[in-house]
Amino acid sequence: MPLSSSSIIHFTNKKAYLKGILENNFHISYCSETVTFGTQNWSFHAPMVSFCDIPLSEVKNHIEKYGSYGIGLTKEWASRNGLNPYCM
Repeated sequence: MPLSSSSIIHFTNKKAYLKGILENNFHISYCSETVTFGTQNWSFHAPMVSFCDIPLSEVKNHIEKYGSYGIGLTKEWASRNGLNPYCM
């Protein structure tokens, strides 16, 4: 069984959110991050849209946490359109 799939999926928990993505594109959220250099910590909020690349056969727990509505994109499309980490 592969550890990842050839596609990436963005999950959401409401049909209205899925419709909003289809009509208006993805909505950026801000994820709290902390970086440590030596003894100093810097905290910031990084703008992002989350995707996963786990195989559909393994997605049950992910759906329970993030929602049962999803939009899948090929990794090839993600790379062509500059999505990280696929914009190599």
